[in-house]
Formats: sequence, structure tokens, C-alpha cells
Amino acid sequence: MKTLAEIKIEGLSALVSGIDAKKYSGKQIRNVVMKNGADLQEDAQKRMTKSVAYVKGYSKGTTRRSTTLTISDDGMKATVAPGTSYFPYVEYGTRYMEAEPTLNPAFQKIKQQFYKDVMNLVRK
Repeated sequence: MKTLAEIKIEGLSALVSGIDAKKYSGKQIRNVVMKNGADLQEDAQKRMTKSVAYVKGYSKGTTRRSTTLTISDDGMKATVAPGTSYFPYVEYGTRYMEAEPTLNPAFQKIKQQFYKDVMNLVRK
């Protein structure tokens, strides 16, 4: 059973309406989504190394290599997801194993840049 964390941004419809009202092409916001999605994938993969987060020595690089970026909803949605079935145990820990988070710290970093990029579009 594969369990993924899902993050939902509330108010996106209002933001998109605001962008549409300013006559932005869909291509501009899609480029922001794609760029930040790629940055999220890259940052998460960089954290999935023995020298950064996986310091216990178990890592063989499988989770890092399985982490993919998928663009959907006509370019309005970027999904970064590790493909290993055991990723949630590594990210959140178990009662026997301490968490070694990688995806959430990467998301916390990239979401700030995503917000700035979107606000730059709206302010132009």
C-alpha cells in the first residue's frame, strides 16, 4: 500500500482568477508551476543522500532515483513523489526508526519561492 502526503493550497481559484483578470497567459503560470516543481524534485533528491538526511547508512539511492516529477491538470499541477513503497516510513519514522525527512523540508523551502514567483506575476 502506497501512502503519499498530499498538500492542498486553498484559495488557488481566486489567485488564478486574479491572474486571468490581469490578462496573463496560462503559459506564464504554467512555467512557474513547472519550474518550481522541478526545483522541488531536485532539492528533495539532493536531501536523499547519506551526507544530508540519510545518515544512518541504510540508503542505496533507490528512493532518490525513484523520485519523479509529474505535471498534470494542463500544467497547473506539479507532483513530486518518491516511488518506493517504504518512503513514508523513512520520511516520518516508525516506533523503531527515527524519521529522516527529505520531501517535507524541500517543500517548505520551495513553497516560499513559488509564492514569490506567483506574486511577481500578479504585481507586473
